[in-house]
Amino acid sequence: MTSISFRINRRGATLPLTIIVLALMGVAVAITFGRISAERVITSDQKAQQGAFAVAQSGLNRFLSTINGKPAIPVGWPANPVIQTVNYNDLPGGTAQVHMAMLRDSTPSLWPLPAVYVITSRGRYTAAKRWNTRVPVAERTVATYALWTPAPFDLNAGVTALAGMELQGASVNTHLSGVDACGANANIPGVAVPTNGYIGAAGPIDGNPDNTAVGMGAGGVGGAASTEVKIDWASIVAGTKLPPNYQGNPPAWPNPAQFDQWPIVKVNNTAGPAFDMPANGKGILIVTGDLLFSGAVRWDGLILVGGKMTSNGNNQVYGATITGLNVKLGIVPNGSYIANGAKIYQYDSCALARALGKQGSIQRLRNGWTDTWSSF
Repeated sequence: MTSISFRINRRGATLPLTIIVLALMGVAVAITFGRISAERVITSDQKAQQGAFAVAQSGLNRFLSTINGKPAIPVGWPANPVIQTVNYNDLPGGTAQVHMAMLRDSTPSLWPLPAVYVITSRGRYTAAKRWNTRVPVAERTVATYALWTPAPFDLNAGVTALAGMELQGASVNTHLSGVDACGANANIPGVAVPTNGYIGAAGPIDGNPDNTAVGMGAGGVGGAASTEVKIDWASIVAGTKLPPNYQGNPPAWPNPAQFDQWPIVKVNNTAGPAFDMPANGKGILIVTGDLLFSGAVRWDGLILVGGKMTSNGNNQVYGATITGLNVKLGIVPNGSYIANGAKIYQYDSCALARALGKQGSIQRLRNGWTDTWSSF
């Protein structure tokens, strides 16, 4: 039997296999490139998001560092709560727009409830490398609630006289009272002076204790009474604390609308004659020398006098009065606090709260920060 052999030629299979391998390699390269591109975009987006967060937080921190007084109530509040809008265009990596709005003011009748604010910062991170021109600049908004915390103020009595006090011609209409006219706080002493520093009838003194002037220790420079009054009078005289809104000798006296802002009025008369109170007012009155109260004038708030205070006539103070503060500078006042005739010097915590309300600092509310604040 004859066998027949067939020659099988296999050289034609190499080309299809090569094409298949190249196709698989192409697909693998395409998949790898697509994955790398996607991860690059994701990484870039994450970096841009973190950058926007950092810019927004930087804007918020810078804004908070610039607040050195109680923010003014916005016109039309509460319908218009926005106090101010600030743009920061020089932040590292981008820009931020900061808004501050007031949610609640500090109402004297509810004192010591503070004013409440919300501060938002919208950051735009412009330094990020974008792989798609259609993708917008990364933005992120952070916000915090904040409280206006008034600075603490040491108060010994409704009337504190570091050089002593002399009451002359007291009548049934004379009241030196530590009873809170606002009714929000407990009663305090009506009068506080150095030991044995009060001359006159005790009946007009009301408060806790009643009919008694409280002694604070020895008077004069370096005495216990001087150290008992915790006021940095040197800084106030220098203007670094309680910086005035109006000052001079005499200062430009504010009008009623300006007094509605409870300003700080400072009289620089340490080496001059006594300043004669020209008219009613409210806020904080700082007199570096002597002060003369004449006629039926009234002051609401706080009065700080470096030298002697003479009160003539039917005048009134609702808040608190402190005289003889130059003792804290080593200067002996040229006389005590002299009160003549009928008058009312009444402790009023609400008036003090309004007068001192702008002295303090913005404090972030604990657990009041968020980076999920909606913005459109």
